[in-house]
Amino acid sequence: MGSPRLAKLCDSIELSVKDSCKDRISVSFSGGIDSTLIAFLAQKHCDVELIAVGIPDAHDLKAARSASELIDMELKVIEVEPKDMITEGMEMQKCLNLSSIEVEFMLPFWIAAKNSDNSILMCGQGADELFGGYARFRTEDAEYDLEKEVSDLVNRLPDRENKIAKEFGLELACPYLAESVIEAAEKYSPQERVGKVGKEPLRKAALEMGLPKVIAQRKKKAAQYGSGSQKAIKSLMKHSIELEFEFETPDIANSVIVATEPENKGWVETKVQGNILYATIKAPNLGSLR
Repeated sequence: MGSPRLAKLCDSIELSVKDSCKDRISVSFSGGIDSTLIAFLAQKHCDVELIAVGIPDAHDLKAARSASELIDMELKVIEVEPKDMITEGMEMQKCLNLSSIEVEFMLPFWIAAKNSDNSILMCGQGADELFGGYARFRTEDAEYDLEKEVSDLVNRLPDRENKIAKEFGLELACPYLAESVIEAAEKYSPQERVGKVGKEPLRKAALEMGLPKVIAQRKKKAAQYGSGSQKAIKSLMKHSIELEFEFETPDIANSVIVATEPENKGWVETKVQGNILYATIKAPNLGSLR
């Protein structure tokens, strides 16, 4: 074992995963270090179903197949055609109040939850915030507050990940967000956690706990890119529906814009000329003018 703080980090992650293994679990699996490490540890304590989601030939499906073979675990692959990815996004948007960017990166998690055969869905959420995994942390003169990143994520969970899990009758497990794991990670400075490639302490811990080196050193690819969900949705963004609404006065038309903009989350562009409200609906299957 390496340094005392590395040992504490390893122990805290392993115990957090173990505590979530109350029953057979599903893991939202991309083949990256975050989800592979928790799956690798969970299999010691319970039966684990790995679920990988993406459009055909997506990066995450290739990575997930490779990683599952390396750790010798079975993998459930959910291949989603681009048009069906958009339909899933429409269904998710009816349930959740998300921005267009959130729809893109939450889609794989939504589809994994929908296809889970178990009562607990485990995920790697929190690792990038806690250990500085995002590329924006490594840009020149980058300014970041990892403690705030984690706090902001925890505050978003009830309206996103938790709500999705509950929609499908599941309990959500996020081992990296356990208090003990956060405390162990904070033994490292933010600069140490980010390092040259992001999540350096987590990568060292993964190697220490036996995860294959090729996985522990695998670079991050954002969920919306790795799964192909962004590509599918962006293809829809090329299309739009043009609508005109006539009101008695310009003031009424403008009041409609003010009332609906918070819900439209960027899917609908509006403008008023005279007493006519013009609406351009982008991604019609996902947005709605209410």
